[in-house]
Amino acid sequence: MTTCSRWHTLLSPSHLLALALLAAACSDNPLAPAKPADPLATAANVQALGTSFASPAFESFTFASTYVPTAASPLAALRPLLRAAQPTLVTRRALSPTESRLVATALRAALVPSSGAIAASIFPPAVVLGTTYTWNATTLQYEANDPAVLPGAPSNGVRFILYALDLGGQPIATQPIGYADLMDESSGNAQTLHILVVGTTTDPAVTYLDYTVSAIVGATSASGAVVGFISDGTQRLDFNVAIAQTAANATFDIRFDVNAADAHVRLRMTYTLPDQNTLRLAIDFRLQFGTEVLTVRGTETLDLVTLTTSGTVTVLVDGGIYATITETDGSLSIVGGGGQDLTADDYTALNAIFDAIGATFTRFDALLAPGASVGA
Repeated sequence: MTTCSRWHTLLSPSHLLALALLAAACSDNPLAPAKPADPLATAANVQALGTSFASPAFESFTFASTYVPTAASPLAALRPLLRAAQPTLVTRRALSPTESRLVATALRAALVPSSGAIAASIFPPAVVLGTTYTWNATTLQYEANDPAVLPGAPSNGVRFILYALDLGGQPIATQPIGYADLMDESSGNAQTLHILVVGTTTDPAVTYLDYTVSAIVGATSASGAVVGFISDGTQRLDFNVAIAQTAANATFDIRFDVNAADAHVRLRMTYTLPDQNTLRLAIDFRLQFGTEVLTVRGTETLDLVTLTTSGTVTVLVDGGIYATITETDGSLSIVGGGGQDLTADDYTALNAIFDAIGATFTRFDALLAPGASVGA
């Protein structure tokens, strides 16, 4: 058995998303012990999954998305829920009393039954369709331009010019690198926002991101989807995310696929609030590289009064137990599957697996950001 202190030495806080998120099958699981064929190669494969998100165009789009004109919506409540939970669910730092209230409040907001009404347009009435937004280096804001003066934006949406970012992460107004078009393609009782990110520094131009965020809102539930692809110009990653909300839970089913590399990721999470003092999260995470399949499963319970967590997480390789991690009132211990020893290479692989859960979580949040108004 590995003690809690050693676990924290080997897994830094930034790599610990899954530990507070997860709990799983009993420690006397009869499955045979197993390990990756090459733990370091597995770690490298996991890290390579982020390549598609590494383009300057996506980084600039992520910055610009915070300025997208949006309205409040049922789906928008999911983002503060994810972020409010992160202090404990990501970094293993105990929540303060204020933060614990934020977690509970955010989840309750996400689970409030919808009115069943859906707005006629994704964009607020004050937004003029066909408008292009450019960065003002003096006011440090994206500002609307007269469509007659700066044409080119889609007639059913708006355009944001994207710029190279300086070392501080701010746009350089004299260095445009592309644009992001956000288009309202709603139909019937479904609202759909189509997002297209194009880089213009090459000839021909490169499409880095093309996806839709859609939602259907009912009287007591809502469902959504985030579907499309992202590329760094070379490697393409396809994603398909399903979101479901009821008065009892909020569920995410996130799939990332790099078909050229035969790499596949699936993260399923369900948040519930059994009572006003308890937050529960069930998770099922699956990584596949070629024929090798790694799985992390479980449920975690967070007491919002005592700010303690409990549960057990099981990491599997091709159906065999790689490691079991048990948490009781914030104290952690690890046992290799079947009592097998875990080497430094194994901990590197485990770090990468947990980091992949965190990265999947964060990248989904970035993709959802500009579409938070969908379903308003």
